[in-house]
Amino acid sequence: MKRLPKMIKFEELKSLNTKRLLSYMKLLHKCEESFEESDFDINPDLKKDNTIQFKNTEKWKLAYQSVKLLLKERENIKKN
Repeated sequence: MKRLPKMIKFEELKSLNTKRLLSYMKLLHKCEESFEESDFDINPDLKKDNTIQFKNTEKWKLAYQSVKLLLKERENIKKN
């Protein structure tokens, strides 16, 4: 079974080093697009509050936006 990203509070994300933030973002990118496009019968995102399975959820969007915001402020990160 693949490793799913866990919800991490913003304050905790801020304390992570850049390498760890990039690893977390990579895990977020590996999430499936949506429950509707998956092979699941029951949406695991509705049962597990602390993990993220699909990209089209508020949990994923919040986590992704938080990581992007923090990486934007870090040194040595190319800003687009």
